[in-house]
Amino acid sequence: MRKLMTSMLLLASVSASAAVATVQQIEPGVRPVYNSGTGVMPAGAQEAVPRASRQLAKDRVMGVGFTPAMLSFFSPLQVPGPDFDVGGLRLNILYGRCCNFDGLDLGLVGVADNHANGWLANLLVNYAAGDGLGLHTGVVNYFGGDFKGLQIGIANWIDSGDMFQVGLYNGGYDIQGLQIGVINTADKLQGLQIGLVNIISNSDVSFFPIINGFF
Repeated sequence: MRKLMTSMLLLASVSASAAVATVQQIEPGVRPVYNSGTGVMPAGAQEAVPRASRQLAKDRVMGVGFTPAMLSFFSPLQVPGPDFDVGGLRLNILYGRCCNFDGLDLGLVGVADNHANGWLANLLVNYAAGDGLGLHTGVVNYFGGDFKGLQIGIANWIDSGDMFQVGLYNGGYDIQGLQIGVINTADKLQGLQIGLVNIISNSDVSFFPIINGFF
């Protein structure tokens, strides 16, 4: 009887170790695919968590505090620190960084780790990793989330949103609106492109010069 119990405990231990090893093989940010028809999970099958879900979780992140004004020479040499939310005015002498931003952003390079709303008017780079709305005017304007508004610069990019882009290069993944530039690209577009090179990956005519559109 004792030998039987020992064997059962050993078998359970081996099975648990195998399960842990299997779980550890699944990369962070992915979830296994479950076949509802057969009830069987194919070996090694994985499904990436949608970008929108990851972005939503990121935008829920709040700073350690709130400030109506921020002054930055070169982050982290700034007052207050880069982990604060800004609601008002930010002055970036060289490079400033904050958690979430709402208001007027002025300087050379401005970065928001999450959402950014308002007028981002940094001369060189306006960057936000999350969602937002408003106006971007700078050499490079980049929005990593869902954006609603206007971008004017040399190079403009958004992941998704309803927008109007004007620049030498305009790009995005899933967007609705108008792009005017020399080179316009989009994975998915509902709207118009006006420029020398116009590319819409999900269109039957993926490339067309001067004007291209998909509705």
